[in-house]
Amino acid sequence: MKKRINFYDIVQLDSAISAKAIELIESYRLSHGLQIPDAIIAATSIVYQIPLHTYNVKDFDFIPEVVLYHSK
Repeated sequence: MKKRINFYDIVQLDSAISAKAIELIESYRLSHGLQIPDAIIAATSIVYQIPLHTYNVKDFDFIPEVVLYHSK
């Protein structure tokens, strides 16, 4: 696992990500069932303008600020 993780950039959680995650949860928890881990992932993608690569498109496709690239 340590060898594989070296291929990725590590982004630390910060106050901007936390604030955005809270905003997303307040906006989408009831309507879409957004969970805290997915809110943190989406917030990180939004704050750092990183496209989100995922197999779970349905977990994020309702968030307009997230740029999704999904694998099939």
